[in-house]
Amino acid sequence: MLLLRIPLLFCCLATAAFATPVTLPARAVSFRPEIHAWAWVETVAPLTLRMPLAARVEKLAATPGQLVAAGVPLVKLGGPQLAGELAAVWARVEAAKNELAAAEQSAASVARSYPAFANQRTLDAAQANLAAARGRLEQAQADEQALYAQTWLKSPLPATVSRFEAARGADLPAGAPLLTLLPRDALWLRAEVFTVLPTDATSVFRPVDGPAVPVRLVADLPARAANGARVANFAPLGAAGWQAGEAGEVIASGPPRPAVAVPAGALILDAGQWYVLVDGNGKLSAQRVVPGPSRGEEVLILEGLQAGVPVVVRQAYLLYHRDFAIHYTPPD
Repeated sequence: MLLLRIPLLFCCLATAAFATPVTLPARAVSFRPEIHAWAWVETVAPLTLRMPLAARVEKLAATPGQLVAAGVPLVKLGGPQLAGELAAVWARVEAAKNELAAAEQSAASVARSYPAFANQRTLDAAQANLAAARGRLEQAQADEQALYAQTWLKSPLPATVSRFEAARGADLPAGAPLLTLLPRDALWLRAEVFTVLPTDATSVFRPVDGPAVPVRLVADLPARAANGARVANFAPLGAAGWQAGEAGEVIASGPPRPAVAVPAGALILDAGQWYVLVDGNGKLSAQRVVPGPSRGEEVLILEGLQAGVPVVVRQAYLLYHRDFAIHYTPPD
């Protein structure tokens, strides 16, 4: 007698569960589709500063990651070889000064004796010698200034110090790489996406640290990233103030489009496809849909459902599979 009551009780519970489906009409909404992608700021081309002459690295006046303006000293050069060259150019300047002083005295003496004891040819020669002495002094002073200027390696433009290629105390030949700069006015925002970005989208870059920056899509590059993603190039709208290495998220929002919203409990996943149960004059039928993003406890339906259609919102999955036992026979 007990064995008969158990199936009867199960049938009564099942019947009660499927007796009156709870439905709600699909609600018309408007939403802006969004595409989220990881992005980071890169320099278009790094700038490598090299040794202007053979010397020793005496001082590193900057650190990696430091923002520097144009003309800021970065590295001081020295060492015995550079000291010898500085002494030699200083000696040439002193010799040129002495030569100029002698030429000035000679020209003044000839000018005083002209035309009584010196002719025009002698006067012209003295003046030419004086002009040549002045030229040699100016050249020697220019060489001295240029050499002294090379004792400090300076940033040629606003940039971020990326890395140093040599340590303090290293003796390097002329032309050896010394440090790498990332120019601040030659940056681009690289984003990797797995879909096609709409050209009319409104985009913003939200770095991990810092305020959001409005950006625009410059190009969808033909080359693919190592993970197969598409590479997009973004540029700021106005002054960005960002620096190389900043990372965050690009959010591209498309134009508004219509959709319908249903409770999340109305969705049914079967064999990789999404469905909802719609109530047509008391008769339930499965309708294939394309879901979109979630809004709280609701899900947007992008395709397959019209606003106002009654949709089962409670026990939809059980009702969808209510005839499962008819089509499935367990093995003995």
